[in-house]
Amino acid sequence: MRFCCVAVDRIHGGLVELLAAAQPSGAWIRQEQGRLGLGVAAQTSASGADRFADLAHWWDSLSWQGPSLDGLPAGAGPTAFSSITYSSDSSSASRLILPELILAVTEQGTWLTGVVVSEPESGSAEKPAAEGFPLDQLLQKHGLRLDDGALSALSASPAAVPQAQLHAGTHPEQHYMDAVEAGVAAIGERRLEKLVLARDAVAAAEAPLPPGPLLARLTRDYSDCWTYRAGDVLGATPEMLVQVRGEELFARVLAGTVDRSLGEQGARVQLVENPKQRNEHTLAVESLLEQLAPVSAQLRAQTPPAVLELPNVYHLSTDVTGRLSTAEEGAEPISPLLVAERAHPTAAICGTPTATAAGLIGALEDIDRGPFSGPVGWVDTRGNADVGIALRGGVLENEDRQLRLYAGCGIVAGSEPASELAETWAKMRPMLGALGLKR
Repeated sequence: MRFCCVAVDRIHGGLVELLAAAQPSGAWIRQEQGRLGLGVAAQTSASGADRFADLAHWWDSLSWQGPSLDGLPAGAGPTAFSSITYSSDSSSASRLILPELILAVTEQGTWLTGVVVSEPESGSAEKPAAEGFPLDQLLQKHGLRLDDGALSALSASPAAVPQAQLHAGTHPEQHYMDAVEAGVAAIGERRLEKLVLARDAVAAAEAPLPPGPLLARLTRDYSDCWTYRAGDVLGATPEMLVQVRGEELFARVLAGTVDRSLGEQGARVQLVENPKQRNEHTLAVESLLEQLAPVSAQLRAQTPPAVLELPNVYHLSTDVTGRLSTAEEGAEPISPLLVAERAHPTAAICGTPTATAAGLIGALEDIDRGPFSGPVGWVDTRGNADVGIALRGGVLENEDRQLRLYAGCGIVAGSEPASELAETWAKMRPMLGALGLKR
């Protein structure tokens, strides 16, 4: 793989405006910063229990030819976007996508990286400049112009989002409420402490749904979330599974949810003082700490949890920090994708105990979650990564004319089926809003 990196002084109209006019193959954006991928230089897929390891091996086995990245900020250099299925039994594939163009906007600056598949050229590994690299052709191919350090779209008009209609998903709503009731009964029998149950709905249009404008709407409306796309999955997640910067590790756990209709004061009372909400959150934090312990040191969890305010819901939120550890002195650094494997699935999207919850999920949900609630994000060639949980989103189907929406709720003792169903609609609100739909 050949690559080149160039610094960008400014983006005409800003990153979100550029996103709206683009056809992104990958995206990871929060508060006007992040990464945007265009086109596909290379990609791979994997399935089954070894999907994390297979994707990590493919990424680590790629050979790179380009300028030295020493001294450059983390945004410079090749980046791949990942989407990994929730379950190893899914009929969907897990994917790792290396775009032809990667735009990275960070606090340290803005960088544009181009990637092409090419045979290595003798002596070019340390070339500081992109001599002979077809960057202009890649820019033109993807409707961009770079002029005197300013990056702009050749067409500033985003594609129109066609009118969509909302339809029932795999099962009617009653099926979900029956599943919740069965889950509460299992908890009452002390078979488990918590169970996360999900459902789907379908938004269908007569023309393809353009991902760029949809992602731009999500980024504007949910600026505190990470707006993502990797392959066919897209959305705006509030939850960071693992963020890796060298040896530093960060995660954000969300569990315990109330609707915005309660108002800020009512939401805080319900989240902080309600034993059901606090217990659900505690189980999620403890499960993440336990799962990350084998690959991490100095793990610290924020206490007490904070209340995270989003445009559609309030959550209890706990930030976790630590450092990656290795089995022995001088051992090879662990791939961020394998760190994500250690953390997945958390109690926030599966339950406690995990094995018992996973078995009940398959029986009660009776849907294939695909990439929903699986790890999603990006990884670079220097061991850095952002891996969130694919929530508040959906999966493009039927030649992009259909978006299958997903949402799930944590079921604990005292959960009420009608309330949990209402919560799923609240969690679908980000994608419904981006589509111009109400429920």
